[in-house]
Amino acid sequence: MEHFSRRRFLGLLAGTTAASWLLTQQIGAATEALSISWPSRVVQLPAEEDADKPPVVTAVRLHKDGNLLATAGDDQIARIWSLAEGRLEHRLRGHSDWVRTIDFSPDGETLATAGNDRRILLWNPRTGEPRGELAVHPAAIAAIRFSHDGAKLAAVGFEGVVRVYDVANRTLAAEHSAPCQDMRSVVFTPDDQWLAAGGRCGTIRLIPLSEGMEARNLPAHERRIRSIAISPAGTHLASSGDDRLIHVLPLGGSTGGFHLPRRSAKIQALVFCGPDQLAAAGSDNLIRLWNVAEQREEGVLAGHTGTIAALDRQGSVLISAGYDTTVRVWTITDHVAGAESIPPRVGRQPAVEGHSPQTR
Repeated sequence: MEHFSRRRFLGLLAGTTAASWLLTQQIGAATEALSISWPSRVVQLPAEEDADKPPVVTAVRLHKDGNLLATAGDDQIARIWSLAEGRLEHRLRGHSDWVRTIDFSPDGETLATAGNDRRILLWNPRTGEPRGELAVHPAAIAAIRFSHDGAKLAAVGFEGVVRVYDVANRTLAAEHSAPCQDMRSVVFTPDDQWLAAGGRCGTIRLIPLSEGMEARNLPAHERRIRSIAISPAGTHLASSGDDRLIHVLPLGGSTGGFHLPRRSAKIQALVFCGPDQLAAAGSDNLIRLWNVAEQREEGVLAGHTGTIAALDRQGSVLISAGYDTTVRVWTITDHVAGAESIPPRVGRQPAVEGHSPQTR
């Protein structure tokens, strides 16, 4: 990400604060969207012997080499899959409640997991062996993320604190105040100089990780923020949530933030699929692809039959998962099927049968 001056950065935030709420009045709702025909396949999560149904999936992460996929959800188990074969490699048992969030370290040697039992656990993703406990929080943990250099791990949850851990020493490196008591997302900028965190109040807290800068608040949403994503080159920061809006802040430029046109769904998950292409998914069971530079929806991916709660992407692979207890593996292409239009809130039955899709 471009290293821009303090004056320039704060000027951007001031412009965003003034302009983004005015732009809210300009948003509209589309009734149809073009279907994008990316090839996909389905991984159906299994029901454990002591459970009567498969787990809801609320977290997915792809390993850096693209060969392993980690999933987690409401059955207290994190799973590691061979992506090529769709084969379950390891069940990671150690949590005693819903596992809300997971992340691979950038070198691929560690998987971190956390959730409602307030613990951050570390694992060997190759063998599935535990590597111990990093921390225990006073409240449930909603999101964790490694820094891009792997040295730090940030965590937020149901309290007004953003914590940053020294991974090698397994110590708390810093605590920062959060804008509210219900925090749902946290990310590092690509240069690891800033943290962006958001939650129930709709404000993004931008936290500097070096001396000489102050934390700033960005009032981006009317309701709870569910997801924050930063483009790989650090050019855009996007956020989404319960107000059915996607807010985009260009970083390093001269323009302020803006909202993409409103759609009908609460937006649970975001991930960039390219420099300007943003995937957004949520309660209408669809993945919507946006060109953020042009502020234009390019089309939708249909297939899930329940709310999509998690997205991730590595290279040409996009992963989606949610309340229908399946994971979809999409191959990113340039192909768009121009003849088909899809109204909101539709889904196609997954290719793997044998369960009753949930629509929570």
